[in-house]
Amino acid sequence: MAENVEKKEIKEGEGNVLSGFVLYKDANMDWQRFFKFLRDDWGIEVTDEVKDHAVVFNVGEMMVACSLLPSPVPDKEAEEAAKRNVFWKDGAEKVSEHNAQVLLAIMNKFDALDQALLFAKVASCLLKLDNAIGIYKAPTCYEKQFYINFANSIKDDALPMPILIHAGMYLAKSGLCAYTSGLRVLGYEEMEVVNSQLQPDQVIGMLYAISEYVVSEEVTLKDGETIGFTDEQKIPIAVSKGVSVEGETIKIGL
Repeated sequence: MAENVEKKEIKEGEGNVLSGFVLYKDANMDWQRFFKFLRDDWGIEVTDEVKDHAVVFNVGEMMVACSLLPSPVPDKEAEEAAKRNVFWKDGAEKVSEHNAQVLLAIMNKFDALDQALLFAKVASCLLKLDNAIGIYKAPTCYEKQFYINFANSIKDDALPMPILIHAGMYLAKSGLCAYTSGLRVLGYEEMEVVNSQLQPDQVIGMLYAISEYVVSEEVTLKDGETIGFTDEQKIPIAVSKGVSVEGETIKIGL
């Protein structure tokens, strides 16, 4: 796959929180149906009671908290975030219809990827409720069915990269630019494509593919390496100051 790659040692931590907001048309929360989805889809049994419109339960060594807030996300923050999702054309308009939200938080992280996958499982069950619209997970919003479909791929031992990380894209004077957001949460540097002449779907697709490789194989890409999905493909890699992202980023030479 990649030349000169090095296996990455994942440092385990504790006490980190991964959170997001599931957006609903109204505050009619069907907790029991949510619990049924958790049990049927993922084998997660919830025996804890709902108190003050919230429930907290454990899955293995991680704690899950779901809290219903009968009001929209303030200051049109979710609507603005939805505009960053290139896969949801009318996202901002749809998100503007939400009048309630469930704050979902996964706490006590021991492994960043396990935490992210548990978040996706629980979020997908919250999104299966009839009045759900989507989920606001900074820096963007995801449409409910898009999110559910990718979460379901976990059952086939696939990494649902399009909901684990966000890939943004914009047109610059010299070409197409793209970037990831969320790889650092998983313990890796963010990636960028700068001034590419490829089509948008090719750029985004390659960012997701390389991200999946890095996360699944636990590798660190280094400056001066090349990467490819065939024997002939030699995509150059550079590590330098970010263009669209703060700090150093991995530049993928597309």
